[in-house]
Amino acid sequence: MKASPRRAISRSARNALREGLTLREKGDLEGALVRLGSAYDLVPTPVTGFELGKTHMMLGHVLQAHELFKKVVRMPPSMEESTRSETSRDESARLAKELEPRIPSLRLKVTLPPGASAVVKVDDEEIALTGAETTRAVDPGPHEIVAKAGDGPEQRVHVDVVETEIKDVALAPEWVPPKPPPPGKTQEIIYVRQTNRLAFVGFGVAAAALVVTTVAGFIYIDARDDAKNKCGDSYCPPALRNNVPIATNTVIDTGFQGENARYQVAGVVMLAAGFTTVVFAGLGIFGASRPVKERLTSGAAVQPSLGLGRLGLTGSF
Repeated sequence: MKASPRRAISRSARNALREGLTLREKGDLEGALVRLGSAYDLVPTPVTGFELGKTHMMLGHVLQAHELFKKVVRMPPSMEESTRSETSRDESARLAKELEPRIPSLRLKVTLPPGASAVVKVDDEEIALTGAETTRAVDPGPHEIVAKAGDGPEQRVHVDVVETEIKDVALAPEWVPPKPPPPGKTQEIIYVRQTNRLAFVGFGVAAAALVVTTVAGFIYIDARDDAKNKCGDSYCPPALRNNVPIATNTVIDTGFQGENARYQVAGVVMLAAGFTTVVFAGLGIFGASRPVKERLTSGAAVQPSLGLGRLGLTGSF
């Protein structure tokens, strides 16, 4: 009996938690961080969150540890919560309070000319500026700040901070107004999904063949019933069989057997048309499942493009 996916995930999380704690006891904090991170990603519980946060704290990642402990505190208690989970939540609340004053921060002071704007990144993560001065909490250690104003050159600043430190970082990137795009030369390529022509051919021929199949089917049934009524089930006289006057005892063969010829021809037509219906219906389905893309270069204005099998927009910007 196979285990449910939920049980398999829980088992994997327990194994990762156990391995992470073992590595931490052996002093391999980096290895423990990886395994405990896997356990938390699989099943975020107070236990996995607390143990991961504790490992971050042991590595000096006070900001990440503080954020994890706060998440654990906000986790709602479950009906089947163990004592270990309650203890993890209580310890997380205690450690979060202890870590808060230890978290260092960068005080970014950006100087720009009036009307200018800048993009600032701390360790490759763009941050939202809050006026001329923005405070950003970080972990202790080295950090790289990059500021860019318009099309101006990047300004890079490397700083090192320790626990509890608030470090001022002055940023004054050179402002170069972005160049406007040349008028009339900016174009946008638009791809419009268009129904494959094979769909129209396939479904069109299949519809016509279906009509022929239906008509031939009615003729076939009607002619067969007429022949049976005139000939009987076991014997058909030659005169009826050949559908011509018999002046002598000679049997005249007209190619199809008289009264039976009509339903035989209808049967052949019905089979051929039915086969054609199936083949071209398949071709239509194949074409419909593989739409083509039409590449359009935008013009001076956006206009809706509507046609047989096509719907989209054309235009320039």
